[in-house]
Amino acid sequence: MGRLFWKFFLTFWLALLVAGIGVGTAVWLRHNAGQGEEAGQLVDVGHAASFVAVSENIIRYSGVAGLRSFFDSMRETPFPPVYAVDDQDRDILQRSLSPEVLQQARTLFQQAAYPEAIRVVTADDGQRYLLFVPLPKHGFADRPPTIPDGGFAPPPPQGDRSLHRPGQPRKPPSPLLQILAGTLAGLMFSAALAWYFAKPIRSLRDAFAALAQGDLDTRVGASMGKRRDELSDLGRDFDHMAGQIHSLVHAQQRLLHDVSHELRSPLARIQAAIGVAQQQPEKTQTMLERIERESQRISDLVGGLLMLSRLEAGVQGSESHDFDIGALLDDIVEDARFEAEQHAVSIRYHGIAETVVKGRSELLHRALENVLRNALQHCRKYGEVSVAARFDTGKRRLQVTVDDQGPGVAESELAAIFEPFFRSGDRSKADSIGLGLAIAYRAIEAHGGRIQAGNRPQGGLRIEIDIPFAG
Repeated sequence: MGRLFWKFFLTFWLALLVAGIGVGTAVWLRHNAGQGEEAGQLVDVGHAASFVAVSENIIRYSGVAGLRSFFDSMRETPFPPVYAVDDQDRDILQRSLSPEVLQQARTLFQQAAYPEAIRVVTADDGQRYLLFVPLPKHGFADRPPTIPDGGFAPPPPQGDRSLHRPGQPRKPPSPLLQILAGTLAGLMFSAALAWYFAKPIRSLRDAFAALAQGDLDTRVGASMGKRRDELSDLGRDFDHMAGQIHSLVHAQQRLLHDVSHELRSPLARIQAAIGVAQQQPEKTQTMLERIERESQRISDLVGGLLMLSRLEAGVQGSESHDFDIGALLDDIVEDARFEAEQHAVSIRYHGIAETVVKGRSELLHRALENVLRNALQHCRKYGEVSVAARFDTGKRRLQVTVDDQGPGVAESELAAIFEPFFRSGDRSKADSIGLGLAIAYRAIEAHGGRIQAGNRPQGGLRIEIDIPFAG
């Protein structure tokens, strides 16, 4: 268990413990206070006087039968019983009363000690009844508990403290058991909650350690389970980051392999030319020309790699400035026509009028030139390359479409043609180093534009370019 687990655990547990003790104490005190109030209500003088007054009204207006029915309904209640005793010391419900209680009730009535709680009333049959409640506050001795038949139960044996007298407050239970149960429940809940929060963090920590050691296939999404919270979002972000790092490292490794392969071929040819020149001096001039071509190829390769690395690093060369985009396109097409004659390819061009925009002309020149040269290299002999440009004045956007009449690209490889050193199925173009479209893609992307490729229905490749300009 890490330190974070114990921090979560102790914090949650202490919070639950304090809250549990506070709530438990409040409930316990309220319970005791409620029992005390209930006991006080049972022996309250005012309540007793109210029951006697109600009994008096019932016997006056409903007679003895009504009073007897009222007393029967009071048997199952926790209120003190009201007695109605006639002149022959008989209770209206035939409940047993000790002579001492009867004598004391008559004495208190004669003394008018408690007139509100001890009264004499005459029934409709002319019989006089003494109404009273034998409570200690009225001067009576402690009232023994009544039994179901209306009499009094015998007192409990001496020394037996387990029996409870009705009307007396029960001894409150000890709060120790509740505190122990709450503490144990708090421990279990806090441990579960701390584990729930600490487990994904521990998984992330292990994943970071594995990634730092070179395991680029490390993922934590499965270990997050079905949780839907910020920690699971962090896990998905980690998986995305690990995937991006894996892709970048794989791309760098592939680039290093491709660069090594591209450099090995011209260097091998240079070494072979040097060997031929040494063995056959009469071919020295021819071999020097061969060495020059291969050296230029290496120079072009290194220059392309430097340009690509600058674009990927965000170094975009010159700052934005005003220039004529129409004239820039004209110059690019004019230069390409000279190269097209060597490939026996013609260029059909639909340009735009003079249009001054603000941008990075050098960057765009390199990108558009690479796209057009790629079309010339892959167009069939005596074929045609079509270049169509359109400028949207309202949106300040340039759309350029370049079509060739080459073999096209397999649909599965369309997304890969903008990767460094990509080679399509046509291996006959030995002059291509596979960096032109990669540089064009990153240059246009750096300018905020978009470039995409697709096969034409009539054959050949179409590249569409969309470049925005500041207003």
